[in-house]
Amino acid sequence: MPLKITHRKEQEVPAPSASGKANEELYQLKMEMSKLAQGMVLEVDAGSTKAIRGTKGLITRASKQLGRPFVHWHQGTKVFAKPAEAPRRRGRPRKVQP
Repeated sequence: MPLKITHRKEQEVPAPSASGKANEELYQLKMEMSKLAQGMVLEVDAGSTKAIRGTKGLITRASKQLGRPFVHWHQGTKVFAKPAEAPRRRGRPRKVQP
């Protein structure tokens, strides 16, 4: 069944239920992650144990958008993140035929 799409005035539709807080937090987190200096670790206070998972998800999403993988872990209600090291190549190096 095809979608039925119409254009309406903003006053004719209900207001969004969410304020877009996650997008603001994601933007703020991306800015801090991009400014992170070499050898430093980002510390984010999640506020509660229930918010840890969401904070780690934001870090993962932000790192993917930045194109820089980050590793993250938590201690209590604080979540820590740092840029991931380049993965090491495993196995023997290939011999190139002349």
